[in-house]
Amino acid sequence: MSGTAGPALGLGYFPGSMPVDAGGAWLDADFARGRYRFAGRVLANESQFRLAVGGTAPASGHLIIGPYVAEAAPELLSDGNFASGSAGDWSSVGSSIAVASGALRVTGSGGNGSGAYRTIASLVQASGRAYRLTGDVWRETSSNVTLGFGAGGGGTANYAQTANLTVTTPIQAALYCGGFNPTTASIALRNLTNPSTGIYWADNLSLREALPCVGFRAGALCGVVEATTPASGGTGGVVFQADDNAEFNANWFERNFIRLIWDASQHLRFVVSFGGSGTQVEQVNLDLGVVAAGSAFAVGFTAKDGEYRAALMGQPVQQALSGTFPGLAALRLGRGRSNVSGLWSGSIKRLRLFSEPMSEEQFAALVAGSGVVAWGDSLTASAGATGGSTGNATYPAVAQTLFSPRRAVVRQGVGGQTSTQIAARMNAVPILVTVAGGAIPASGPVAITDKSVNVLTGSGGFTGSLKGWLAGVAGTMSTDGSGNWSFVRSVAGASVPVSVDTRFICAWGQYLRGYAAWLWLGRNGAQAGRSVLGDIAAAVASLGHGRYLIGGILPSTADSGAGLAQLTTLNGQLAAAYGDRFVNLLAVLAAAANGSGEDSSDVAAGFVPRSLRSDHLHLNDAGYALVAQAFYAAHMAKGF
Repeated sequence: MSGTAGPALGLGYFPGSMPVDAGGAWLDADFARGRYRFAGRVLANESQFRLAVGGTAPASGHLIIGPYVAEAAPELLSDGNFASGSAGDWSSVGSSIAVASGALRVTGSGGNGSGAYRTIASLVQASGRAYRLTGDVWRETSSNVTLGFGAGGGGTANYAQTANLTVTTPIQAALYCGGFNPTTASIALRNLTNPSTGIYWADNLSLREALPCVGFRAGALCGVVEATTPASGGTGGVVFQADDNAEFNANWFERNFIRLIWDASQHLRFVVSFGGSGTQVEQVNLDLGVVAAGSAFAVGFTAKDGEYRAALMGQPVQQALSGTFPGLAALRLGRGRSNVSGLWSGSIKRLRLFSEPMSEEQFAALVAGSGVVAWGDSLTASAGATGGSTGNATYPAVAQTLFSPRRAVVRQGVGGQTSTQIAARMNAVPILVTVAGGAIPASGPVAITDKSVNVLTGSGGFTGSLKGWLAGVAGTMSTDGSGNWSFVRSVAGASVPVSVDTRFICAWGQYLRGYAAWLWLGRNGAQAGRSVLGDIAAAVASLGHGRYLIGGILPSTADSGAGLAQLTTLNGQLAAAYGDRFVNLLAVLAAAANGSGEDSSDVAAGFVPRSLRSDHLHLNDAGYALVAQAFYAAHMAKGF
């Protein structure tokens, strides 16, 4: 490797495999190349980058960004300085409370701890946002005083709390928290002794939203981390963490976080925890696969409430479609909150963060790397395979295991679709629509009165939805059970006029256009006025590159003699047109007949051997595995 260890973080940085261009990243710290961008600015070096993002590098050398509270952040406590002379929003626990000399006075009345608390449930969001609490606190005759976040009268130990302070003159305390009980979230002033007696005070309390750095979008996290694992496994470590910066008794406290870890078994995991119940509760744990010691890797991730995706670049996407998003106030490279455990001893080459979470389609394209997209009908969906179209026996799922290292094979098979519909989903055949009233409204759905190609079908029925763009407006096209379409924009805005026969652009086709493609189209024919040959030619032309394969069309035992003859002619035309890009799947399957009389009879009649079929047409697990091997072999032979 040509790179040298970078001094700034105490970690080794080496040239990475990702493109130098930021690719739309809002924050791009390319430690390996010494290139930095933040919020549209190019920064000369790491020192300037740290200054811009508010980053620090403690003795461990692991970069910490945040927390940050904007000067203009709204103050959520209207009565934090008690100037009104009232403590009406406060309740007592084992104490009496009053306002004296413009401050809150709490007097313990014995028992095991006393306190006063103020509910903030109406002031904070229970998830997705972090907050900073500051205030002047001191004791008078009590033995100590603490300030913290809590849940009503239940105390603060499971949320965030200062140390037991013994100062007798005002001292400013600061705390952070990013996960609350939605009904009892509170701030609290306490004396933690038994018996709890004496007087203690608070004044100038302030509650404001906290973020890792200026411009960070609360409630979302999306990015790419490039790193190299340590030369020996050990106990793993935290590669990257975003958390709420909470602490208890001046020690690190982790309840609310999103982290990428390399565990002791050398698995990379994307983990999300939320502590609104007062304890660490794991929301998401995505196993991204094994990365051996001393290996370079890159991981992409996108997260928002109820929608989490992550993947090793070029490998299949793992996802969880539930889970509460924690509030985040700090970003950490190579460590969690702890300064003694989980420290990363490998190198970190680059961190890219994007300002918005990515859609499923956009994220799949981001992480596909040198992967493949498989376009087709029910055969690509692998009807008849164990586990169905999302199982591990589909031909795309099997194919991605054949690559070493593994590559993603993105599944784009929809049962029952014609070659025209598949090409239309690729944006190779225009989908022209007419909007009721001639405009997309400022918000809400609008009916589609006409469409040139109905791509919202599956296995004989009208179903599904597709994200995309209509007249430049991002949104989702959906259908009801009768085939009636409607479009709803993703973000409200001004009404947009739409001409008759305006093109709808499908997001999957747009984002996946640049990747190698395996096209298995034509089993269900073409739409009236079009041909399978023409649709495949349009699909190929739409890619804009030569990294594609064409799968031979399989016969069905329900085909007539004339139908079989037409199919043979069509496959011959495809073979002549595409040469070594044509994958003769019927020949591959016929060659794998088991020698039984039934299989031999099928092959003689021009059908797929029944030992490899689940019905008259669709394959079984063994058949789909052969298809996967055939596409893979042809792909590698072409050097894609």
